[in-house]
Amino acid sequence: MRNLLIVDDEVYALQAMVEGIDWRLAGIDRVFSAGDAEEARMVLQSQSISIMISDIEMPGETGLDLQSWVLKHAPGILTIFLTGHALFDYAQTALKLNSFDYVLKPAQADQLLKVVTQAVDKLKAGEQHSRTNEIYESVYKRWQTHKPLLTERFWKDAISQRVTLTKPRLKELAEVYGAEIDPHARILPIVISVEEWVREFDLRDEEVLEYALRNAAREMILGDRPGEVFQDHSGLNIVLAYEQDGVVPAASQVAQNCQLYIRECGTYFYCRLSCYVGAPVAVTELQGLLNELMDMERRNIRELEGVFVYDEQGKKPEDRFLPIPWFSELSILFETGKVDDLRERVEEIFELLASQEQLSPEILRLFYHAMLHVVYPLLHQKNVSVRSLYPGEREPEESVVTRSLSQLKLWSLDLIDRAIPILYPDDHSPMTIVDQLCVYIENHIGEDLMREELASFAGFNPAYLSRLFRKEKGMSLSEFILQRRVDKAKTLLSESTVKVTDIAGKVGYYNYSHFTKMFKKCTGITPQEFRKQSRTV
Repeated sequence: MRNLLIVDDEVYALQAMVEGIDWRLAGIDRVFSAGDAEEARMVLQSQSISIMISDIEMPGETGLDLQSWVLKHAPGILTIFLTGHALFDYAQTALKLNSFDYVLKPAQADQLLKVVTQAVDKLKAGEQHSRTNEIYESVYKRWQTHKPLLTERFWKDAISQRVTLTKPRLKELAEVYGAEIDPHARILPIVISVEEWVREFDLRDEEVLEYALRNAAREMILGDRPGEVFQDHSGLNIVLAYEQDGVVPAASQVAQNCQLYIRECGTYFYCRLSCYVGAPVAVTELQGLLNELMDMERRNIRELEGVFVYDEQGKKPEDRFLPIPWFSELSILFETGKVDDLRERVEEIFELLASQEQLSPEILRLFYHAMLHVVYPLLHQKNVSVRSLYPGEREPEESVVTRSLSQLKLWSLDLIDRAIPILYPDDHSPMTIVDQLCVYIENHIGEDLMREELASFAGFNPAYLSRLFRKEKGMSLSEFILQRRVDKAKTLLSESTVKVTDIAGKVGYYNYSHFTKMFKKCTGITPQEFRKQSRTV
């Protein structure tokens, strides 16, 4: 149940908001009201309130005072402030007090409904995130408790050895880790490759899910048989099925278990997997076979989300080099902005690649870098930042893009759709790196803006950036920063009651006399004189 509290000392305004708006449209179940901060606290202590709308200017305790109390006693409540004054310091204080939004009076019913709906949506998202975190925390605690055992450490070290794993070396490692390993026993290895997470996860969540994948592999692939499941140093999950009573699991039976495992993990762990099943080998031969399986995994760029059984007799010959002489043509199509022709040619190229019997990962990586080599110089020629391709997003990683032919094709078509509108917009100019830099300066005007830092943001040499900035804006970078700082100071001096010494710090000057000097240089008068004149007017 989501309840709303409205606090306003103006009786008619309060009545209009309580009775004149259908709050059910915003997902509100009950609405409570209060005429001042004291009455509001009584409601907050006796009722479960999710969202509070409060006037700031009230006699006695203000809405800001009430919010300070809420932050200490009911921090989960989202607060929306109402005020009749659009003053900078009011808004600033409201933000510092973690208010959800700030609305000027008189607020229209549809505006209040919209803001409250947004607040309800934020509460829902937070509840969903909390439920998801509870699941992850449960798995995470198990992961922390069990990681990693001595036997797992032994296998990690054993298979990562650059030297051959001889019986003396095997015995030495077993003694170091206290592991009981029979060097004459046979082992059937399985390599599990996570090809793709179908949902966005942060690093810790991926580690938790990887741990859950290994637990599932132990249950579904090994079952009751002895064995080990662990992650090697390269990030691949390894399953080792031990020999038991002279018998090693048949590769065909393990392959069936892997098929079920892939389906279940896709459903419950949001990922796409492939399994590479080896053959029974002695422990001293395990390194070589694992290397073969890992090579199978690396070179499999066509058939993903499947089970692949190692066959010594059916090993494919070495990859041959496949020339790809299409990029001069693609470069011309990019330069002329012919998006339909570009997409059609890329489709044809990938049909050709798909028909090649010996297509290697090296060819996919070559194609990836060649595409970037076509697009990036065009962006630089137009002084457009590469970041414009993925605003607010993380650029796809090469290892993900080149994992398969289908993923590389999707990335190539997406790159075309992103690059062409930026290079050749219909009705507006693209945001050049200088434009982006100006926005950055506006957002960091109160900081110590150094030329080297700005050049690093733009991705250019500092001297080149200075020349480019002057060419586009008709003034130097330092002149622009000074102009924006003075403009910001003028706004604060004329529209707020903030002290002049504090305003100096807000616009990046921590030496008050220097601020006064630079302000007078631009305006001909001191900040105090400017404030006096602006208020007289």
